[in-house]
Amino acid sequence: MQKLLLFIRKTGVAIIFIILEIIAIRCYAYSTPYTQARILVWSNRVVGYVYSTFAGASNYFTLRKENTRLTEHIAMLENRIRTLEAALPEENQAIEGVLQQYEYLSAKVISSTTNRRRNFITLNKGFRDGVSADMAVMTPEGFAVGVVVDCSENFAVAKTLLNVDFRIGGVLAEDGSHGSVAWSGGDTQVIDFVELSKYAKVKKGERVRAAGFSHYFPREAIIGDVEEVALAENGTSYNCKVRLAADMERLFNVVLVRNTGTGEAQALEEKTYY
Repeated sequence: MQKLLLFIRKTGVAIIFIILEIIAIRCYAYSTPYTQARILVWSNRVVGYVYSTFAGASNYFTLRKENTRLTEHIAMLENRIRTLEAALPEENQAIEGVLQQYEYLSAKVISSTTNRRRNFITLNKGFRDGVSADMAVMTPEGFAVGVVVDCSENFAVAKTLLNVDFRIGGVLAEDGSHGSVAWSGGDTQVIDFVELSKYAKVKKGERVRAAGFSHYFPREAIIGDVEEVALAENGTSYNCKVRLAADMERLFNVVLVRNTGTGEAQALEEKTYY
C-alpha cells in the first residue's frame, strides 16, 4: 500500500496532466462539426494503416501457398475444359481427338540450375502422382520451360530449354513459319530460333510458340519474343534470337502437360523416316 501511495505521489502530477489533456482534446474534438470530421478522418487513416500493414504481412507469408493453390486450380481447369469440349456434338468429332490430347498436373520446382550447358530442374512429384517421362513443363502463365526426362516414386527431373541437347519445333505466331528452337549457351534469357525460311515475314517483337509437331508442348505454349533477326550465312534461312517468356532463374510453381498422342506419333515417324 505504501508503495502504491509513493508511486501516486511521484507520478500524480503527470497523471493529472494526461487526464486533463484527454479531456481538453475530447472537448475540442466535439466542439464543432468541422473538428469532429477532422478527428474522424485522422482516426480512420490510422486504423486503415494498421490494418493494411497487418494484411500485407499476412498476404506475404501466405503468398506461396496461394500460388500453389492457383497452379493446382489451373491444372484442374485445363483438364475440365478438355473434358467438356470433348462432349461436343458428333459433327465436331474431328476436333475431339485434339481436345483430349493433353492432360495437366501441377508441381513445384524444388531445385534447378541455370549456370551449366545442360540445365535441369527437380520437381516434387513422381510416378505416384501420375508423372511420366516426356511430359512438358510449363509455367502457370503458359510459358514453355522444359520436358521431364526421368522419374522416381516421388520426384521427377526435367531438362529445360537451357540445355544444349534439347531442341523443339517453334512457329511464328503471326506468320506461321516453322523453325527449330535450341540453346547454344551463354545468356540464360535468350534462345536461338533457327532454320526459319528466308521467305518468312519475321520481325522483332513477334511471338514464338511451340510447334504442333514438337510432341511435348501444346501449340499455345509460348516460348518467347523475337529480339534479333539475321540472315544465315547460307542465305537460305533466318537465325533469330528469342527472349524467353519464362524466367528460368525464378521457377517455383509449374504445370506438367502429358501429350497422350506422343507415343503413337513418334512410332509412326520412326517407322516412316528411319
